[in-house]
Amino acid sequence: MIVLENICKTYRIGRERKVHALSDVSETIGAGEFVAVVGPSGSGKSTFLAMAGLLERPTEGIVRFDGKDVTDLRDTERTRIRAERCGFIFQFPSLIPTLNALENVLLPKTVHRTYKASDEEWGREMLARVGMGDKLENLPYQLSGGEQRRVALARALINKPDVILADEPTGAVDAYNADVIMNLFKEWNAQGKTVIMVTHDMKLAGEAGRVIQLKDGRVADEK
Repeated sequence: MIVLENICKTYRIGRERKVHALSDVSETIGAGEFVAVVGPSGSGKSTFLAMAGLLERPTEGIVRFDGKDVTDLRDTERTRIRAERCGFIFQFPSLIPTLNALENVLLPKTVHRTYKASDEEWGREMLARVGMGDKLENLPYQLSGGEQRRVALARALINKPDVILADEPTGAVDAYNADVIMNLFKEWNAQGKTVIMVTHDMKLAGEAGRVIQLKDGRVADEK
């Protein structure tokens, strides 16, 4: 599904300083895998996810998505692939404060102009599956942090993506909400979907099918 070949990513900070977020990283993530990416802060986990999800381009190396070299695709084409094939869950829910829970879930459909009447029913079903079926009309400020995470999870799945990319999806949530999120990942993965999860929680990482450990921008271990 996703292949990273000799990926290097360098960020320039100011005129002089450079930060090497990833250095010569090569990984293949097969369709239907559940992969956890772990490592200390600053090890390159989020950059790894950004490369796999076509959110950023590598400084060096090649990214392949579903067998196709997507490294130098135009931004519009990369955006189309992300919209149609990927679902993202970031460290912060980033819900639109003026939209209610259901409207936030349906946002990817409206932004990319793919909305159809049946999508509202699917959005309601997704919110019900994350335990938010009774809070469809609530605005973000009326929801707890964990509830906002669950809305963000439903939003990530609204397009029925082939790949879920999650950056610390259970960070700062209680055990109940963490279980809801992980159980839905497992359910989605059992349907043949690919899940890539960045986490600092080794217990959660152990529930994935494979663990990639990063250190100083390189793959330090894999099991």
